[in-house]
Amino acid sequence: MPRFWNLIPDTEAPEDGVLDIEGPIAEEVWWGDECSSREFKMALKGMKNVTVHINSPGGDVMAGAEIYSALREHSLNGEGRVKVIITALAASAASVVAMAGDEILISPVAYMMIHNPWTIAMGDAKEMRKTAKTLDEISEGLITVYERRTGKSRDELKKMLENETWMSATRCVEEGFADSVYGGEVRASAMVSASSMTRATPEEVRKLCQRWEKAHAKQEPGEDPKDPPKDPDKDPDKEEEAKKRAEIRRRAEIAQRAEIAAGITY
Repeated sequence: MPRFWNLIPDTEAPEDGVLDIEGPIAEEVWWGDECSSREFKMALKGMKNVTVHINSPGGDVMAGAEIYSALREHSLNGEGRVKVIITALAASAASVVAMAGDEILISPVAYMMIHNPWTIAMGDAKEMRKTAKTLDEISEGLITVYERRTGKSRDELKKMLENETWMSATRCVEEGFADSVYGGEVRASAMVSASSMTRATPEEVRKLCQRWEKAHAKQEPGEDPKDPPKDPDKDPDKEEEAKKRAEIRRRAEIAQRAEIAAGITY
C-alpha cells in the first residue's frame, strides 16, 4: 500500500531532509505492517534541517499528532530546523502537522481548514457518551496546538473549529497559522490591525502606511444621492478634504500605537 509520506535526503544538501505529505493521512498505512511510525522516526533522526511539503485533506488525527510531535521534538532538541511549505491544502490532521514548522510558508493558491474531530461510532448510550467525551478531549489537544502557534484565545479557536473554518493563504497569515505567502505578497486591508503589525517588519509597516495614505489621498470625493441637501454657505470640497486628512491622521496614529506596542522601531 502506498504511503502518504516520503522522507528523503535533500539533493542539494544530503544532511538535510525533504518530507512530502500527500493525500489522506491514513491510519492503516501509519500503523500497519510497515511499522511506518518507527520508520519515520528513524529516518528523521538522520536528518538535520527538514523541509516539509504538504498537500493533504487530513485523515487520522493520531497519525497526524505523532508526525507533529516527532517534527517538534526534532527542532526542540536542536537537531535541526523544520520548514513547512503548504503547496495546495493542509486540512484537518494535515493542519496539525503544519503547526510543527519553525517557519510556515503557504502558496498564494493554497488553503488551510480546521474543524472539530469526528468519528463513526456504534453501541449503547453509554458508549455514545464515552465517544463524545473522547472527541471533546481530542478537540482540547488540537486547540492547544493552534493556540501555541497563533496566540489566539481558546474560545476563539473553539469557535473556528466548530464552524469548520477554511482559510485562504492571506487569511492564514493574518490569523497566525502561517508566517508568509511565498510567490506573492500578502495585501494588507485598509484597516491596519495591531496583530498584523506585530508580525510585520519596520520596512513593511512603513510601506503599508504609505500605501494606505497614498491610495486614500488620491480618492476623489463623490456625491451620494442619499446624502441630505448641502448647505450652500459651506464649501463641500473643503469639508470632504478635511475629513479625508483627519481619517489619514487617525489611521497613522493607530499604526504608530501598534508599532510601539509591538516594539517596532525604524
